Amino acid sequence: MKSVLNQPLRSLAKACLLLAALTLTACSGSADQPRSSTGAASNAAAPGEERRVLNFGIIATESSSTQEVNWRPFIDAMSDWTGYDIQPYYASDYAGVIQAMRYDSVQFAWFSNFSGLQAVRRAGGEVFAKATYPDGSEGYHSVLLVPNDSPIRTVDDILTCDQSLDFGMGDPNSTSGYLVPSAFIFAPRGIDPNECYNSVRNANHEANAVAVANDLIDVGTNNTTNMILLERSRPDMHARLREIWRSPMIGTDPIVWRADLDVEAKQRLQYFFMNYGRMGTAEEIAEARAVLDPLYFGTFLPASNAHLDPIVQLEIVRDLTNVRNDPDLTDEERSTRIAELEARLAEVEAGNTGLTSQGNSFEQITNEAADQPRAEAGGPNWIMGGVLLIVAVGGVVLLLWASAPRGPGPKVPLMERVANAVIAAGTIVVLVWSFDSADMDRSYLLVENAGDMGEFIGGFLPDDIADSASRASYWEALSHGLEEAIPQMVVTVQIAIWGTFIAVVSAIPFGLLSARNVAPGWVVQPVRRMMDVCRSINELIIALVFIAAVGLGPLAGVMALAFHTTGVLAKLFSEAVESIDHGPVEGVRATGARPIHEVIWAVIPQVAPLWTSFGLYRFESNARSATVLGLIGAGGIGQILFEAVRAFDYQRTAAIVLVIVIAVSLIDMMSQLLRKRLT
Repeated sequence: MKSVLNQPLRSLAKACLLLAALTLTACSGSADQPRSSTGAASNAAAPGEERRVLNFGIIATESSSTQEVNWRPFIDAMSDWTGYDIQPYYASDYAGVIQAMRYDSVQFAWFSNFSGLQAVRRAGGEVFAKATYPDGSEGYHSVLLVPNDSPIRTVDDILTCDQSLDFGMGDPNSTSGYLVPSAFIFAPRGIDPNECYNSVRNANHEANAVAVANDLIDVGTNNTTNMILLERSRPDMHARLREIWRSPMIGTDPIVWRADLDVEAKQRLQYFFMNYGRMGTAEEIAEARAVLDPLYFGTFLPASNAHLDPIVQLEIVRDLTNVRNDPDLTDEERSTRIAELEARLAEVEAGNTGLTSQGNSFEQITNEAADQPRAEAGGPNWIMGGVLLIVAVGGVVLLLWASAPRGPGPKVPLMERVANAVIAAGTIVVLVWSFDSADMDRSYLLVENAGDMGEFIGGFLPDDIADSASRASYWEALSHGLEEAIPQMVVTVQIAIWGTFIAVVSAIPFGLLSARNVAPGWVVQPVRRMMDVCRSINELIIALVFIAAVGLGPLAGVMALAFHTTGVLAKLFSEAVESIDHGPVEGVRATGARPIHEVIWAVIPQVAPLWTSFGLYRFESNARSATVLGLIGAGGIGQILFEAVRAFDYQRTAAIVLVIVIAVSLIDMMSQLLRKRLT
């Protein structure tokens, strides 16, 4: 029977694959769209043609939902003025937008000053415009915030460095959240925030403000612009904050494009930014200013890479202070590095930043072809719906034909064949339906841009492996990274140990109460639903809940892993209990034992080996999951890993990843030995 069915099933599989391939080809036309060197469509659309797409990067200083509401009218106006289809690209941190620009997923972006400097250095960016504020000012300030009722009054109150405070630092590429506080507060005093405070959390401005207002951290960085936006959107939250320090003025944010963007695209973008909110009738100007107001923008001014000179100076001053206060340097090393930094500072002050500047002179721009009509948003995609219907019906018919009885042998009931056909066809339909939304039509880029991935991975290796000086510098950086990562990896494993232990202890009663052959139905269903809740909520969300009670640090990570893992293990434990041999249970029951004794003497001995195996496997998984919890300040190696990635410190990142790989491998080998011993 099996051999008889194999042949039609093979034919069916081939037919389904062919049908799926044809359907996917029909549903995805973007892969065949002509592209320029920047990755966008080759030219602005003529009437009736598809409009060219440009991706606009937006740094994530607020929640994505708030950004979409505030930025959408501006994006739509930019599309109208340029004649292009401008697509916003929101990233969870600055590094995301910088990397997207580096690999041409983003053609231009709004940055902070320091992240803009990184984009110029690492992504081939050029500054071409800068924002102003509604009152016409061209600067803002970095601030330190504390809760309104906090006993902290001055900066000196947070610099005792007794590790009693939790500090909220900005993204490592943030000007006001990271660079300015480092240069003005910590570097001059020789203070490392990671050693000074109980915990240091890196987050965007809005997240930092909310964390301070909710007493999740004691003090956090921010800036005056974001405080104005917070007062508008969340006045209750703003009222719970108090400022204890304000920096000197920082220049407004730059708009940066890729230097290799074609001339026509540059002209259209320049025309929009230099004239939006200035040109048109009084009503049109007022409408444009109303669009800019939620973003706290006035109009835009021309700028060049020279706009970033003060940030370069600030960066060098910070590094000079750090070198002077570094106790690990010899006098000779300190003198050499100070001389190098002072020479670099003199070059910057003389106007030579080492950055390619386009200057402030802009080409004469006209608005030719800038007023092409925008494509209206379409309604239901009836073509796609028809394709899915054809795939579904065709799949069911093919599967019914393939599974039809042929020759002698047992006959498969018609209803069973129909059910199997519907399930298989439904699977194909779901794959086709999700193809476009999952961006699978762009999967060819994995091959086309394989060189970019190689270039990125190359950043984890020595710059020149044949050069002895390069190798020595690399190993020095790697050894420093290992010294930092190993103790944090130990903390991560300890978090996983306690999280798993609490989960195993909790999962035993919940697993028994979830088993249908042990507990009554009125107990099983509520317990199972409760365990569904435990395992369906991501550990990051659970950790945030516990942070509200215990603050930042490893304990929140332990409880998050324990909560989530309890739900997972309870399900696995209950399934093991439901599959036991009932003979031993009947034997214990025949002695007149109580139900609790049946569980202890007949159920648990049978499932103990499986339970042990499940617990050890979840310990391995939790050791990996615990690294991610560092993203929200729950301690362990994950925190320094995300800091290193965001700061583009790839050699430090390589050391941390190496420690994680070795630790996980050792845990896996240890688990195998324990399983053999215990099972």
